[in-house]
Formats: sequence, C-alpha cells, structure tokens
Amino acid sequence: MSRRNDVTALDIDQRMLRVVHVTTGKMPGSTRIKRIEVVPVPAEGFDLENPKEVGEWIGKQLKALRLVPGTVVMAARRGEAVLKELLLPPLKDAGEMASMVNMRAVRELPFPETDAVIDFTVTKVPTKKDLQTARKENSQSGSTTDIKAHIVVAAVRRETVNRYLTITESAGLTLTGLGLRPLASFRALKACVPEINSNAVALISVRRHEVDVDILIDGRLVFSRELSVNLENPEDMAEAAGHGCIKNAAKEIIRCLHSYEGSEVFKPMEHLFVAGGTGLEDNLRDIIQDQTGIDCKRMPPPSGIRLPKGRKTDATRALTALGLALSFVDERGLAVNFLAPKRPELRRNRGRTMWLLSIVMLQALVFFLFGARSKLAEKYEGELSGAGGLIPTYSTLAKQEKDIGRWTRKSADTIKSWHGANRHWLEHVAFLSSVIPQCDQIYLLKINMRSANTGVISFQVQVRDSNVLHSFEKKLRNLGYIVKPVSFTPANDKYGYKFRATFDLTLPDRFPLDLLRHLDTNTPPKRLPDDVHADGLSCIPRQKGTRSV
Repeated sequence: MSRRNDVTALDIDQRMLRVVHVTTGKMPGSTRIKRIEVVPVPAEGFDLENPKEVGEWIGKQLKALRLVPGTVVMAARRGEAVLKELLLPPLKDAGEMASMVNMRAVRELPFPETDAVIDFTVTKVPTKKDLQTARKENSQSGSTTDIKAHIVVAAVRRETVNRYLTITESAGLTLTGLGLRPLASFRALKACVPEINSNAVALISVRRHEVDVDILIDGRLVFSRELSVNLENPEDMAEAAGHGCIKNAAKEIIRCLHSYEGSEVFKPMEHLFVAGGTGLEDNLRDIIQDQTGIDCKRMPPPSGIRLPKGRKTDATRALTALGLALSFVDERGLAVNFLAPKRPELRRNRGRTMWLLSIVMLQALVFFLFGARSKLAEKYEGELSGAGGLIPTYSTLAKQEKDIGRWTRKSADTIKSWHGANRHWLEHVAFLSSVIPQCDQIYLLKINMRSANTGVISFQVQVRDSNVLHSFEKKLRNLGYIVKPVSFTPANDKYGYKFRATFDLTLPDRFPLDLLRHLDTNTPPKRLPDDVHADGLSCIPRQKGTRSV
C-alpha cells in the first residue's frame, strides 16, 4: 500500500477513545506524531454495540478536538478474530501463497467460509543459507526435511468488518485500513524497545475490561489471547477490593502464560513488558514477576519518534493506536488489512479460453438448429391442431369415449359391490324412518350410506331437546345398531330446534331383527293436526272459472 501523508488511527473500547494523528515526511522513516488524544467514553446512555451511535459520537468528539482526520485506520480486537500460525512451503508468488493459505485456513474456521474475511502475513522466510543447510543435512542423513515459511493467518467475520465500516461512515469518515490489535501492539513494541525484537518477549496490554497477552519469538507472533477482566478505578473502590481485582487479573495472565508453555512453539521468555494507562500496571508487574520469575518491566515511551509536548502519558495509554498508525505508514503497510486482504490471482489460460469459446459456439449452433426444427414443428402442429384440424376432432371423440367407458365401469363396480354386500340398504332406510321420533322433536337433514364392506349409515339431524337425542341414541343401540359416540353441537334454527347431531351407524353382520317382517307389522305414526292431507281438504270452496283436472 502506498504511503500516506496524514494518518489517523482510532481505537475505542468500553472506557476510552484513543486518537493518534501521524504525519510522514518525504523521506522514508521521517514520521512525526502530531496529535495524541484520549477521550473518556460516556458511562451511561451510550451503547457501544450500536455502531451507528458509536460513529456519531466519534464524529462529535473529533469536531470538538478540532482535528481534521487524514487516512483513517482502525483495528479489530483479538476476541473478534481467529489467529493461526501455519508452516507452508516458501513461495515467491504472492497469489500462489494466498491460494495455499486460503485452502488451509478454511478447514479450521469456526464459521462458514462465505462469512469470513481472511488475510495473512509472512513472519519468517527461510534464507538461502537455511535452504543450503537443509539440503546438506538431507543428503547426509538420507531423509527429507522441508524448510517451511512461518505465516500468521487472521480471519474475522464479514459482519465485524461491516461494523467498523458503519462506525466510520456514521462519523463522516472513510475507513481505509482495518488491522489487528496484536499486530499493532507488536509494532508499538518495536517503536518502544527496538533492541529486543530477536528474543522471546511477552507483551501484556492492560485495559480496564480486557487484557491482551501477546508473545513474540524472533519478531513473529506465535501466541495471542484476549482476557476479560474488571479493573475498576482505584478511587471508586476499597483498597482490599482493588487488590483482589488486581490479583484475579494477574492470576488469569499467569494462567495464560502457562498455557503458552504447553504449546509446541514454546521458548523460554527473556522479557515481559506491561503496557497500559490504567494506573495498575506496576501492581500487575510486581505480582507476575514474583510468581513467574520473569523479568517484568513497564513499557517505555516510544524512542526515535517525536511526541507532542506534554503527551507522554497519553502515549503510554494509546500504544495500540500508535502502533496501528506507524504500521500503516511503514513501507509495507499494514501486515494484516481486512479491507484489502491478499487474494489468489486468477491466471488466464488462452488455450483453455479458446477451447471453451469453441465449445460455446458449437453449443450455440446446436441450439440454433434445434430452435429452427422446433419452429417448423410448431408450424405443422398448428395446422393439425388448429380450428377444424384432425387432432382436436379425434381428441374430443377419444375423450368422450374414455369418459363414457370410465363412468360405465365405475357404475358397474358400484352396483356389483353393493349387490354383493347384501346389506339391505333400502330396508334399513325404511326401518330407520319408522323408528325415528316425531318431526316436532327431531327432523332429518341428510343421510349417506358408504363402505359396502363394513356397512355404515351416516345421517345428520336437528333436535329440539338433548333428552330426545339421548333417548334416540339408546333406542338405536337397543335395536342392534353399532352406534359411534354421537357428536352434537348447539345450533339453533328458525324453527326452535336447538341441537345438531351426526349419527354413524355400523351394521352388524347379523342384524337381530327381521326387517321385512318388521316393516309389515309396523304401523305408521299418527298424522299431525296441521297436516295438509288431513280431513277437510276437500271442503275448500271452489272459485269461479276453475276446473278440476
């Protein structure tokens, strides 16, 4: 990435907004820090998880500081990223290296590849001397030992990148680079203590609510963890409670260091630096040094870089933002930039392109021929299937014959099944008509006979009273019908009948009554007084001009 004249690094957490404004000169390495600002984050009424609200607040603070941002860069937290060191064959082609890294990294991602943004940096490349030594050892021992390149791969979710873009957009800024905090802290370590980059060094970056533990070996990041802590302001809490918080934080840091000792890349640490501006760094340093025996020191201010007057304390509190800005203005730019990740290069093969083009042209010709054939077929089909054509005429006749045959077969099957079952359906209907109560208590709505094999008669009635319904059900059971539990619902009609019920009667294999003999002896019910067939119908006076038929 090309160098920028003015770079503004923003770093925000739960307690502080850290702003570092860096200016570069015409000569490489001529860097001057113009502004270092530390702004407290509101304790109440501020939602840090809302990127739009955070961005608007940052924009207001920059206007209040009268700071005109340059190229804006930010860094993702360690907890938002997945870090992994890979050992791969050294390749000079960056595109091939990116292809190899993506292929390996996708296997170990805890989230889908489509949601990931992957970038990497090569931390160690074998020299010619290392390669010659390895070849010499292989020839002497007869074994094959490959010299690998050390690569640190970082991946974040795409929604994390979108969150930082939303923050800067809401602040009225344009985000140019999105790095990673551990690598920014490493760059700050190089600026503060440049003489120990070839040793095993641990860097503890302390904040009020989180602590980053980064371990470097020979200038490459081999171990990085983010710890969640709660280091409250010493003025706001009792001395004993504050000491307990410090001890708990130190215990988590020491546990993290022990975890590093069990890793494959373990190398005894020679130095441990504690950085931060919480005011508790000295206490943490003393506890860690007493329990581990490692030489622990406070991170000194940057050397070789001009700091603004009276801003040395703020510089120690904004080392991550300082390292981020310095990384961006370096000649190689950000080691990891999630806004411009290294991607595999697409190599074009002209021979393959021409071969594919010829296949496409051949397919187009085949499609054209088939299209012309289909057009001619549609033309002849239209002549045959048009109005008055042979196809509609014969199709209509065939359909009519098919429908008649289907109806005939269906009717024959129905008659055969009903006749073969020998259920005496009409006799049962007549029998039920004789046993049903009077129409002033109950009347029939519909009746249906189905399932010739099992013999089921289903009918629906409207009942005036529930007692009539229950007595009718009991009567049917006594007569020998198998009655399914009756379902009835309140349903008033205009005649005053209050219930509607459905009866499902199953005919037994041997009905206890002789239906034919019973019908001969059963007397019809008495006529109602208002029946139209009652006596007196013939007494209606005949009008003039009418004739009897």
